[in-house]
Amino acid sequence: MNKKIIICILVIISILFISGCNKKIEKDKTNTKNNEVKTNNNSVVLYFSATGTTKTVAQKIAKYSDSDIIEIIPKVKYTDKDLDYNSDCRANKEQNDSKSRPEIKNKIDISNYDTIYLGYPIWWGTNPKIILTLLDTYDFTGKTIIPFCTSGSTDITNSVTELRKYNSKLKILDGERFTSSTNSEYSIEKFVEKSELNKEEAVKEMKVIINNKEYIINLEDNATARKLVKMAPLELNMKDLNDNEKYYYLSEGLPVDPYKPGHIEKGDVMLFDTSCIVIFYKSFDTTFDYTKIGHIDNLPDLGSNDIKVKFEQ
Repeated sequence: MNKKIIICILVIISILFISGCNKKIEKDKTNTKNNEVKTNNNSVVLYFSATGTTKTVAQKIAKYSDSDIIEIIPKVKYTDKDLDYNSDCRANKEQNDSKSRPEIKNKIDISNYDTIYLGYPIWWGTNPKIILTLLDTYDFTGKTIIPFCTSGSTDITNSVTELRKYNSKLKILDGERFTSSTNSEYSIEKFVEKSELNKEEAVKEMKVIINNKEYIINLEDNATARKLVKMAPLELNMKDLNDNEKYYYLSEGLPVDPYKPGHIEKGDVMLFDTSCIVIFYKSFDTTFDYTKIGHIDNLPDLGSNDIKVKFEQ
């Protein structure tokens, strides 16, 4: 057979083989990624704005925090006359009445969010009464509220104190005040960065569901644990190894600070290498390096079968 024909045939076979391998690799990657279930956004900017000033800041915060955004719309819109503070206006009457709760027009769903950026203008040194209507109407339990306000001179401190007193069960961070001269892109970005750090420092535990039973991971105070919390919710099919651990390789690496524990305790949650998350369900000695994520108290023997595990904030 002609040598040129043989070479051509070999080249064609090689191309087909490489193409097939590439398709398998891409398919395997797709299967790995599909094994993790994550929402795009677990934070929302929730704001009330009577004149549009707070709305402008809210839109910038949503941009830099990669959050959804929802406006708190009053059932009766505030007119310029309603906001004429030098008269006996509607806003003055509401702020002077401790029982005033202006109605909210739109339905607001916060069930899918863990972090709420809550924005409002400062009225009479504190938050408008419609913010109390919001807290009365919707359940903010277990969510982190990060307040921000717009004001020409009054600080946010008093309004945050009032909100904490109004519902002491809520987790409300200190927040930030913005003025016309401090609502720049740079200021907003720094506020979001600081808020994210404060929120991460406040997280001490994480929920994990194993075989439909709920447990709590007591988290380490490190970057690895904080990154895992930010990635949640995660639903993983974890494989068994050595009849003492369940493991899963994440598609995204986590920060590491490896050490040799020497001994693994039942319930330890560790990171092996940069992306292998491990739940140990038996105690034993080890020579391997791990980064500790946390510990699950009262974890039972999980058996040798593969299991579905869901990590939630």
